[in-house]
Amino acid sequence: MKAQDLGLKGLARNIGATFSRQIGASLLGLATTVIIARLYGPEGNGAFTIALLLPSMLATFLNLGVAPANVYHLGSEQITVRQILSANLRIFSLFSVLGIAIGAALLLWKRERFFPGIDPRILWLALATFPISLLNNYLLSVFQGLQRFRPYNILAIVQPGALLVFVIALIILGNRDLALLVGAQFFAQSLTLILTVRWLIPLLGSKDMPPLKSCVKKTLSYGWKAHLSNILAFINYKIDLFLTNIFLGPAAAGIYVIAVALVERLWMISQAVSAVLLPRLSQLVTDEDKRRRLTPLVTRWVLTATLIGAVFVAIFSDLLITWLFGRDYSDALLPVWILLPGIVMTSASRILANDIAARGRPELNMYTSVLVVVVNVVGNLILIPHYGLPGAAAATTIAYTLNLLLRLIIYSNFTENCFSDSLVIKFSDVRLLWSAIHK
Repeated sequence: MKAQDLGLKGLARNIGATFSRQIGASLLGLATTVIIARLYGPEGNGAFTIALLLPSMLATFLNLGVAPANVYHLGSEQITVRQILSANLRIFSLFSVLGIAIGAALLLWKRERFFPGIDPRILWLALATFPISLLNNYLLSVFQGLQRFRPYNILAIVQPGALLVFVIALIILGNRDLALLVGAQFFAQSLTLILTVRWLIPLLGSKDMPPLKSCVKKTLSYGWKAHLSNILAFINYKIDLFLTNIFLGPAAAGIYVIAVALVERLWMISQAVSAVLLPRLSQLVTDEDKRRRLTPLVTRWVLTATLIGAVFVAIFSDLLITWLFGRDYSDALLPVWILLPGIVMTSASRILANDIAARGRPELNMYTSVLVVVVNVVGNLILIPHYGLPGAAAATTIAYTLNLLLRLIIYSNFTENCFSDSLVIKFSDVRLLWSAIHK
């Protein structure tokens, strides 16, 4: 099959633009992380990160999979933009209130248990970012579903850029209050929301639409399946940091979050590809031959590229940690090395998960995530008390490796492709991608 038959040229162009945005956002985020880590120290850095876990958890647990449902339905042209937005706002109006209520209850009665050592002021301020974060998540996915990657990428870089500007402003003014640091996060997300709404208005189209109730039902019928999978994925990604804070305290969490932040930069590749690939695979709902050729091709290239990046991180991680963050964070080195294999595995499993979701079967991703989360939680509970930060990293890598294995099994059952099709680069891939680039 030729490159143009798979649409590789357009796919590569959109991936390239999205990856460039990922690099830009990553550099902005890294600059912000370095400034906070150096000026606030491990304990302040840990407190800031743990405080933002509260709105992140609420946004993850209460988003109901609306964003992936938007991408799927817009990509397969089942629902219009106006229908999507009307349904999204109805869902948001209910669950934003519910999230604030749950967050307030946690802070009033369970704060010391779940967030020991964290100033209650910054926890309350962090909670205020939840509804804005939730709505941003819904609305940004509309551009992704329409494959309008220019506004999608610009908006995705506004938030980290604005946050960096606000943090620098605080430094210039000589104010290092953590509460104002969380306030900077609030204003950065608010600016992103304002721009998103402004750019969505011209896309609304005709006012003719079916009853709102049917649009909400259609969104939720797909979304809840993806939602449960996303909740489990979030737990999988954050449980090590959460338990590190409980067992070892904010200072240790501040060191561990640096290790995580460093290795997760490698996910830029798979995240950029996933953002572009999901609506494209949803479009191919009636062309299984193209889909079963495209997914393994992309998966093995993403895996290879991430592996190469991981080798470079392993070699230079000691220098990067010392130079960027200081010797106070030298204990992050061993967790970085242990986390790298799991990061590489996840890059491939993420692509396979997109294919499964594009088939209208996101619940299968959820089933695999259940087992993976159990393994991750149990592993962290056993290994952190005995081995500290390296134990948290080891439990996470084991869970990530299991995740890839399970996704490979499910995907192979759909397509009858063997495991090696998704893991091993072929000579024909080089010719195919070369043709896509030069034609």
